[in-house]
Amino acid sequence: MGSVSGRLSQFWLRKLHSLTGFVFLGYFLSFHLRGEGTYGAALPRVAALYLPLLFHGLYGLYITYEARPNALRYAWVRNWMYLGQRASGAVLCAFLPLHLGAVHWGASYADARWYRTAWYAGLLAATFHLTNGLFGTAIDWGATVGPRSQKVLLGLCVAAFLALSGYGLQTLWSF
Repeated sequence: MGSVSGRLSQFWLRKLHSLTGFVFLGYFLSFHLRGEGTYGAALPRVAALYLPLLFHGLYGLYITYEARPNALRYAWVRNWMYLGQRASGAVLCAFLPLHLGAVHWGASYADARWYRTAWYAGLLAATFHLTNGLFGTAIDWGATVGPRSQKVLLGLCVAAFLALSGYGLQTLWSF
């Protein structure tokens, strides 16, 4: 099981992981879906986007590595959402370097058909990861503790996923 200090550090790292996803990356994604770029100056961009993204991504890969999904054994919705959270995070870890390469550094594959398909997959993975992460964060932080409040929140998160995805797809189609 590990030592008490090891379990405590895991507890706080997971709290920081959910906080960076919700506060920094959720904020950024909500504006980025409108077609806006990153934060203006370099220092805020590093402090408010790149460092939280790096921590969230690396620690998320660790969480995915140690995960024991059981969606095939127990086909409950939350088990599939747990698996979907890890899968969408892995898709994002692969997509983000491609996206940065095309948008910021003008990589030559930006006009390739496979990249446009990857862009749609990345957008849907990002909006799913955010909205499903909001659900998990609300439970983890004690905002929704009962079955009724979790059911209501699940409905709100599905609606947020559909709204953000639709908004992001509309932005993509406008380019």
